[in-house]
Formats: sequence, C-alpha cells, structure tokens
Amino acid sequence: MQAPRPVLSTPRRNHVGSISLAVAVVGAAGCRIAILLGAPQPWWLELAAAGFEAAVVGGLADWFAVTALFRHPLGIPIPHTAIIPARRQKIVEGIVSMIEDEWLSPDVIGARLQRIAPSRLIVEWLRDPGHVQRVGQPVRDLLRAVAGILTEDEVAEFVDRTIQQQLRELPIDPAAGRWLVRAVESDSAGAAFRTLALSLANLTERPRTSAQLQWWLERTARTLRAEGKRLVPLFLRRKIVQRKIIEATCDYAAAELRNAADDPQHPLRTLVANAVRGFASRVADGDPQALGQAEQLRHALLESLEAMPLVRNMLAQLRSRLEQDLDEPEGYLAALVDRELRAGIVELLDDPDRAAAFDHWVRQTADDLLQRHHHQIGVTVRENLEALETNALVAQIEDRVGADLQFIRLNGAVVGGLIGILLAALRLVSG
Repeated sequence: MQAPRPVLSTPRRNHVGSISLAVAVVGAAGCRIAILLGAPQPWWLELAAAGFEAAVVGGLADWFAVTALFRHPLGIPIPHTAIIPARRQKIVEGIVSMIEDEWLSPDVIGARLQRIAPSRLIVEWLRDPGHVQRVGQPVRDLLRAVAGILTEDEVAEFVDRTIQQQLRELPIDPAAGRWLVRAVESDSAGAAFRTLALSLANLTERPRTSAQLQWWLERTARTLRAEGKRLVPLFLRRKIVQRKIIEATCDYAAAELRNAADDPQHPLRTLVANAVRGFASRVADGDPQALGQAEQLRHALLESLEAMPLVRNMLAQLRSRLEQDLDEPEGYLAALVDRELRAGIVELLDDPDRAAAFDHWVRQTADDLLQRHHHQIGVTVRENLEALETNALVAQIEDRVGADLQFIRLNGAVVGGLIGILLAALRLVSG
C-alpha cells in the first residue's frame, strides 16, 4: 500500500494586525470621550489621544495596502487594488524569468557543479549496500532477459552446430584418452550420464523413433523372406505385431534409462561407466585399435548425432538455474553482480586521474544538457503556476506571507501612533 504523501505545513494565521487596529480604535475613542466629558485632564491625555488616532490612521492605511495586494478592499473595485489577481500573468512571467535567468541560470548551475566532485559523491553513495543493489538491478534484469532466450530455437541450433564442430576438431590421441579417464572418474560424470540417459529416454518416446523401428522391422522381414524363411517374416510383417514390439521396446528402454538416470548403482550405469573407463584407458595408452575405434566413433557420431534434445534440455536447466539464482537477493549471481559493480566503480574512481576525467566528463555533459534544455526549468515553473486557479494562487501566497503582513499592519499602527504622539508633543511645546 502506498504511503500517503506528506502535507506541506503552512504558517499559522494570526490576527495581530486586526487586534492592533482594534486597540487603536478603542484607545482613540476612550481618550476622546474623556476629553469631551470636560473632567480635569492630565497633560498626557492629549498626547495619548493623538497617538491612538494616528495609530488608527496608520493601521487602516496598512490594512488597505495589504488587502489591495490580494483583493478589492470591502469588495469595492478601487483602481490599483487586487494587484496579484489583476497582474497574475505578469507576476508569473516575472517569477519564471527570475528563476530561469537569475537563480537557476546556466552560469549559476555551472558554478555550483564546479564545486562538486561527482566521483566522490558516487563513491560515498555506493557505501550503502542498498544503493549497490539498486545499481545492480538493471544488470540482473539484463541477465534474466539473456537467460530467457537460452531456450529459443536459434540458440539451440547454434549450440548444436558448435558441438558438431568441436567434435570434428577434437584430436584423437593419448592426451584425449587421459582427459576422458579423468572425466569418467570425476563427480560430474554422474550428472552427465543422468542428462544423457534422460535425453535418450525422451528420444525413445518420440514418434520418429517408432517410425524408424517400424522401417527396420520391415527391412528385417524382407531380408529373412529373401533368405527363404517364411514363419518369422510372416509375423514381423503384421502391423499389430510390429506395433506391440515397438511399444514394448520403447517403453522398456525409456523405463530402464530413467531408472539408470536416478539410480547411481543401476547395472546399466555401472556397465557404461566401466566400458567408457576401459576404452579411455586404452586410448590413453596409445592402443592403435582403440584410437581407430575412437576415430570411427567420432565419424559415426557426426553422421547420426541428434544432439538437439540434449542441447534443449541442458539449456532449459541452465535457464531455470540462472533465473532462480537471479531472483534470490543473496544468490551467487546477484551477489557477484553487486560485488563486481561496486568494486569496479570504486576502483575506477579511486584513481585520481580517472576520477578527474570522470568529473570533467560529468560537468561537460551537464553543461551541454543545460545549454540544450535549460528552458525546461522555466517551462516547468510556468506550467505549475498556470495550472493553479487565481484564487488558489492568491490563497497560497497569502498563507505563506500572511503572518508577516499582519505584523506590517501592526507596525503601521505603532509607527503611526508614535508619529501622532510626536506631532502632538510638538504642538504642546510650541504653545
């Protein structure tokens, strides 16, 4: 759930100006009433009356001036009042010009950039592991997208062609035999056999395999018939017999291959491992017959190899593993990406010459962008100001400066009162 946006606080409105005006009016009225009653008057009462009356004039004058900024006083359309609504467009253009050409001009921003070292800011920013993960996220997304294409037909065909090419270029010599011995005895041999067994099991279940077996039975029946045999060909040429033989053969082969893939002690698995190990040892010893058999095996593989199912299965497993690891924040690949990004960037920027070159590039790029798009600052300010209704704009300005305007009214009343007292004192002194 999205957190609510913080509400910007506005200055609390006060009524200092109104209170000061009310005090001045009450004071002036009280002093004048006392004078009119004819009672004995102290010398200072005339001074106080003059001061309060002048304070009323000053307070009213400043009330009029302050109110005239935002609206017509008392709703009367007096000329040169409601200045902000009437001069809205001119005020907006003035604000835009002041911000764009003075406060955030290219020279001002450029001078600020000259005092900033972007390389140091980046190094400090990368000290937070959360920031490193944020930088590495696009790289992980890219790797995830690359993993997604591993199962595409073009990639499988490319890997298949590469395997065949490597088989053609693979040297048949004692060194290859020694490598094969180590491969058979390694821990990965079991995984390789499992993948091969599952691929062969999938191959036996394909319709094309059934069709090839049926062709082979037909050929065998014709050969036996040509040799003068009658009973066996008679059974082999019956479609139902062929189907039963093929189904039984394929089902048995698939089941045994899958069992061998899952059972490390399966006789078929042991037989294949011993046979390959013995053959590899003979090749490693330089046995001419074994070397010749290896060469024949390579030619046979190249002529009949259908590695596509094996390749597709391998690529599918690789894709699944990559996606699973990249989805885990603490996965090996995710941690590798974050570590290499951080180490690479920090190592690059720790070099003074490279850091200086990077800072120069950032400043030059920023200056170029400023020259090209600096007008967007004014456009943004103008769009935001023009989007406000006049009443909303006036209300926002008044909310933010209203407290100060109230004190202006207070100051007007105080200054007016002091001037009134001064003038009254001068009249009193002059007789």
